Amino acid sequence: GSEMCIRDRYDYQPNAIMDEKYQDGDKIVQTWDNQKDWQKLSGRLTLRVGPIKDMLQFSFTGGVNHYMSHGNTYSHTYTNWYCNAEASFNYKQFSLYWQMNTNWNNFWGETLSGGENIQVLMMYYTHKNLRVGLGAFNPFTDNYKQQTENWNKYASYKKTNYVKESSQMFLASVSYNFSFGRKFKAGQRRVNTVSYTHLRAHETRRHL
Repeated sequence: GSEMCIRDRYDYQPNAIMDEKYQDGDKIVQTWDNQKDWQKLSGRLTLRVGPIKDMLQFSFTGGVNHYMSHGNTYSHTYTNWYCNAEASFNYKQFSLYWQMNTNWNNFWGETLSGGENIQVLMMYYTHKNLRVGLGAFNPFTDNYKQQTENWNKYASYKKTNYVKESSQMFLASVSYNFSFGRKFKAGQRRVNTVSYTHLRAHETRRHL
């Protein structure tokens, strides 16, 4: 089967407390104050396919965030496009999982805070209650980056963090599922059934 979902949202915050810089002689002063307003328009589309023959599933989300930041001494607009994707394949005791995210950036006041662009690939083997996984972080790319910017007219800056060591970094996981809680619940249900049957029989005798 397949499913498609479209969502949109509008956020408005008047008198939002946001960052502000101003010049005082030969100094730049950083402060926070009630600004005019902050607005955000966002929309996204999600498509899900599967499960196909109880084996294959896929999902994709694409969206946009449009920010409008109006300060007492500044006005900025910023648009961020992003996408996320996931896919999984299951066969008997084996499963393969892949995930990809592009940068989801946020803009507040005069500051842009960047998200992460990542990929994860994992393979799992399950035997009874034991699950073992082996995979890699960013197996196909080496362009991991996270950026931060400030758009102030007096003291703007732009920082970008690159982590090449994250490329093809191997991951391992081990998990074990303990199921003793289910036995306790089943025993509790049996006790409740016996009590209920005895109560009904007692009430019947009293009415007779």
